[in-house]
Amino acid sequence: MVEAKNRDVGRLGKPRHLVLGMDPGAASCGFALLDTENHEILVMGTRLFKEPIDSKTKQSLAAVRRGFRSARRNIDRTQDRLKHCLACFKEYGLVPGDATKEYFHTVKGDNPPLMLRKEGLERLLTNREWAMVLYSLCKRRGYIPHGESAKDKSNDSGKVLSAIAANRAKLEAEGYETVGAWLASRPYSRNTTDRYDNCVAHEMLVEEARILFARQRSYGATCASSEFEERYIEIFNWQRSRDEFDARVYGLVGSCVYFPEEKRAARCSLTSELVSAYGALGNIVIMQEDGNTRRLTSVERDACMKKLFAANGGSCMLKFGALRKMLDLGAREYFKGVAADEEKNRQVFEPKGWRALCATLGKDGVALLKKLRADRDLADAVMEAAAYATSSDSLQKRLELLDLSEGEVEALLELPYASKPLNGYGNRSKKALDILLGCFEDSGVLSLSDAEAASGLGAMRITGAQLERSDRLMPYEEWMEQTGRANNNPVVLRAMAQMRKVVNAVCREWGVPNEIHVELDKELRLPKKARDAIIKSDKRNEKERKRVAGQIADLLLCSPDAVSGKQIEKYRLWEEQGNHDLYTDAPIREDRLVSDDTYTQIDHILPFSRTGDNSRHNKVLVLAESNQLKREMTPYEWMTSGKPGVPSWDDFKRRIEENRKISHRKKEFLLEQDLDARSAEFLQRNITDTAYMSREVCAYLSDCLLFPDDGKKVHVVPTMGRATAWLRRRWGLNLGVTGEKDREDDRHHAVDACVIAACNRSLIAKTSKVMEKTHWSVTRTMTPDERRAMRMDALRETMPWESFADDVRATWKSVVPTRYVPRRAGGELFEQTTYSYVGKNKEGKDLARKKGHEKDIVAGNAVVSEDGKSLRKVGRMLCLRLWYDPEIKKKGVVVGGWYADPVYKADVPALKDGSYVPRIAKSGCGRSAWTPVPNRVLETPPIEIYPGDLVEIDGVIGRFTGFHMNNANWEFEGLTIEESLSMPTIGSLTGATSPKVKRTGLI
Repeated sequence: MVEAKNRDVGRLGKPRHLVLGMDPGAASCGFALLDTENHEILVMGTRLFKEPIDSKTKQSLAAVRRGFRSARRNIDRTQDRLKHCLACFKEYGLVPGDATKEYFHTVKGDNPPLMLRKEGLERLLTNREWAMVLYSLCKRRGYIPHGESAKDKSNDSGKVLSAIAANRAKLEAEGYETVGAWLASRPYSRNTTDRYDNCVAHEMLVEEARILFARQRSYGATCASSEFEERYIEIFNWQRSRDEFDARVYGLVGSCVYFPEEKRAARCSLTSELVSAYGALGNIVIMQEDGNTRRLTSVERDACMKKLFAANGGSCMLKFGALRKMLDLGAREYFKGVAADEEKNRQVFEPKGWRALCATLGKDGVALLKKLRADRDLADAVMEAAAYATSSDSLQKRLELLDLSEGEVEALLELPYASKPLNGYGNRSKKALDILLGCFEDSGVLSLSDAEAASGLGAMRITGAQLERSDRLMPYEEWMEQTGRANNNPVVLRAMAQMRKVVNAVCREWGVPNEIHVELDKELRLPKKARDAIIKSDKRNEKERKRVAGQIADLLLCSPDAVSGKQIEKYRLWEEQGNHDLYTDAPIREDRLVSDDTYTQIDHILPFSRTGDNSRHNKVLVLAESNQLKREMTPYEWMTSGKPGVPSWDDFKRRIEENRKISHRKKEFLLEQDLDARSAEFLQRNITDTAYMSREVCAYLSDCLLFPDDGKKVHVVPTMGRATAWLRRRWGLNLGVTGEKDREDDRHHAVDACVIAACNRSLIAKTSKVMEKTHWSVTRTMTPDERRAMRMDALRETMPWESFADDVRATWKSVVPTRYVPRRAGGELFEQTTYSYVGKNKEGKDLARKKGHEKDIVAGNAVVSEDGKSLRKVGRMLCLRLWYDPEIKKKGVVVGGWYADPVYKADVPALKDGSYVPRIAKSGCGRSAWTPVPNRVLETPPIEIYPGDLVEIDGVIGRFTGFHMNNANWEFEGLTIEESLSMPTIGSLTGATSPKVKRTGLI
């Protein structure tokens, strides 16, 4: 183990207690190491890296690369198919023996292949015309479905299948004999972007080919024999077998969390969905009129299961609104966590696999549905086959091994096996699922945890391999492999890799910290569906804020931009509460609400000092007098205190229960009667993050690191953003110009990490207690200066140490964000477009022209093909090499200087085989005209600068961003947005000025 620097004792002479705060995000990782015993900020920084998504489409770069690979593979397979097609034509004498693909190109006087396809129904075609028709069909052979669902309109496959069905109906309705005849009658025959009007299925073109063969034989064609037809159709239909691919993918399926020797079951299998449904129903909580809660009884639960998994070919859908009617709930009873306006559309559970099965078989397949519902093992095998297969042949092979008739297999082949509902695996094996499902047959087992306890599986759950811990984090992928986890999200994988670099760098320098506090960005902690829901909610919220701001501006006769956030929040609460003080039911006047800041106040329903909850669910708008009288009590404690003039609890409770605008959660807060028993639960819930990925990251850190004082229960704590945001604001650490967090300044991640490191439950509670001293009822008689001074004195008592905020501000100024700079060539060799090469202009730059355009394009950084006919622009730059020449003269004096040699990914093959010639970049001159670097200069190694590197020149530090081809000069950006940067050009540098690449520091 590496001996840590100053590990034992700090500046105050006390043993160190190191707390590492981490703020990992999708493209950054803020970090800060505090010594809370000696009041020191030891490390503070920001690590930046590029998120692995396309900046324009926001699509994963891996998906983009897969798309390009898929396109290249399709092109290669098409060309291979056409080669076999040409060989077949030669074999049957349709084309000359020396014919090439150019034989099928149309020339002046030829009818296009599409018109020939129509004419081939009416007359005998010449051999060349017949060959052009067949070659054209083989080139674009229509859409071949691979188990997609036509009902899924969220992707292209579903839209294509819908368009094919519509076009098939059009052909029949309009009386066209073949696809070719129909397309020939349309104004255009090819689809444009996002249009699917002309989509046809492969089988429709096969049918056309057979009709054309039969028609040409009837006209006496010599090259249209049945033998030739079958050989052509064989080539036309050829597809690569998916068996090997399916087996390889299934081999990647992980092990059961209970039985490591068992494979995980498909998520869409009937048993898996039954267990998940029982678990979801067991989690439903009903809030009763008397304030008590209850769960579904076994009878109610079984009625829901019967509805969800009915074998009648119906929708099998059960929404909370329908469940309310089934249970005959009263108007004042509701489902916990389900808003009243959500009951109509929110589903109790979605058995997506069973629904896909019901939709596929329909009313005509009820008999088979009942057979599968009665024979759960058979149903599981069918759905396992659908999850396994990626082709119809593969699915058919597996279905034929089951106890199914030919007709049943034929019906099940229609399953949308490539759709999302029928893909993916859970974390339990078939063996474990059978055991759990058996437990749910007991009426006393109502939840998944009950089933685990009853079966004994709870004690068998694999919580992770017993790893050998050390003072370093192992790679995240290695940890996942050893613990049986799976995560293929490239954003998460890169973020974890960069977090690992930070943690290991800190451990090398200071040893393993005593504690690590982590706050994950929502891009990492939440699944895409949850993130999308938040984005949608944020958009609605922003729209509502703009509406309210406009109304307030009309009342105050000012601009909406002049309306404060506090005014907007008050007004929205005022509307929600029906224009009344919720506590006293006294009316709140609109004019005074927006014009008099002392008239009303926003109150925490359950005191923040006892709950740590600063959410909107815990806020109400009240008259200032109500807030001052209530103080740090709950509504129940205040209204039952016996003090004179307090509102009636019974009247208050009735008003809250009848208010339809207030959310269920806020009602729970308003009607809470025993906060003392739950205050610890509230604090824990509002400070500790319980999201899945947050727990996963903490498990990763806990499993791998050997912490000091290892007997302590918890070393890694996931914190909640709302708690740290509250502390940061209270401590005055929103360091933007306007007093808000400046998200454009990358250093804010380091400040966040400091606050995260300081955040814990006792600190939140202490801060909340101190804030009582600055309550409005105490400070209302003070002047603004006195109130501000008192608040600052109170805040100092809440910090980890008295000068904490000042120390953060001082350290923040010197933070230099570091950036992950890949040292390998990634990305494309060339841009996608191929241009026609025109020649050079008078400056020596290459000229190109795009097909169908008349204007020439100047392409300074490009590569011309060997035949001189085409040109492609070079892709991303790998690095910039600077070669020093001591003999460079300026104004007749030898001063030395530097040559710029930008190296691109397209140069990598030449670099590897030693044929690359370093060249001197010159402004106003194309890349092909650059002169080689003199041999005498090549004797000294160059300085290599990669995009993202920090470069220091004459005391000025900038981040290298790229090379500008037009003026042959480098480009830099400042380290912060506040910094104006002026870096010298490459040509102005002399031997006395050497650029220095800064790759030192903690990381």
